[in-house]
Amino acid sequence: MKKLVTVFVVLCFAVCTAFADTGKVEKLQSEIQQLNEQISKLRKTVELQKAEITRFKTLCKEKGIDTNIQHRAITKQIAPVAYEIVESEDQSHKAMTKSLSSYTYQELARLPIDKKMCYRVVVSPEIKENQVKPTIDKIIADITSKNNDIDEIGLFLYSDKELANGMYDIARVTWAPNGKLGNVTPEIAKTNNRSNYKLEIQIAENLEQYLKQRAKSEDKFGLTEAKRRQLFKAIVATEDNAQAEADRKYPISGRSTWSLSKSEFRSQMDKNINLMQHLEKQYKKELLKKYSLTQEQLKQICIEGMSERWPLE
Repeated sequence: MKKLVTVFVVLCFAVCTAFADTGKVEKLQSEIQQLNEQISKLRKTVELQKAEITRFKTLCKEKGIDTNIQHRAITKQIAPVAYEIVESEDQSHKAMTKSLSSYTYQELARLPIDKKMCYRVVVSPEIKENQVKPTIDKIIADITSKNNDIDEIGLFLYSDKELANGMYDIARVTWAPNGKLGNVTPEIAKTNNRSNYKLEIQIAENLEQYLKQRAKSEDKFGLTEAKRRQLFKAIVATEDNAQAEADRKYPISGRSTWSLSKSEFRSQMDKNINLMQHLEKQYKKELLKKYSLTQEQLKQICIEGMSERWPLE
């Protein structure tokens, strides 16, 4: 449409510059009239499209459908993380809309069951904050696909199975009518109508920072980070001590080496290297025994210390 308007302006300018030529003017006027008609049609089309979009959004709102296409597209691209349900608790009860004392025995007997379930779920400790909702969506979908009669769900998400007996450290979730527990009516319990169901999600504050810090401080190979730091210093010290002992017994620098011939110096250097390697291996073997580690675990701690730039002394 902008292009047509631009052409319209150019044609008007052409009319002004070619006013002396009557034939050209009439031709241009005819083209301008045609452009005006096209612009008018485009405007009507745009208005119709706007009206259709408004009607569509209104219809979606009535049906409870999210019309934020961009948000849905972004969410779709974010993959959920792996999860494991480590505990489930059935908290089902009668679907009551008033106090228990307000019902007769017969009325209570006729009421349907509000199937309420609570789950403790362990997710990957590498989860990002924007992966929490997609992961929750998958968990809810998996649970309800197996049992469509579940009317209310409470989830507690954890980053570690050892934490699953306490307060959540990832998120707390409610899946229920209007996102609140206790809103299941007898009608909902009977028909499984989920049209007004919502997710209420409480994500732990500073989640990614917390998980990053926890990953650093967590035990590895039965050792806390503080112990691993201490061991890293000991590893560096074994290398220094082995070199110092080899240099003391078979010096390869200083005055004592000045009188050595080339072949004698080469022999001295070989002895120095061999002793240094032998002592280093011996010292590290003592560390393996002291900390009950394997050679590979010791190597992993060395890599961790170097990548995290732990102090060497």
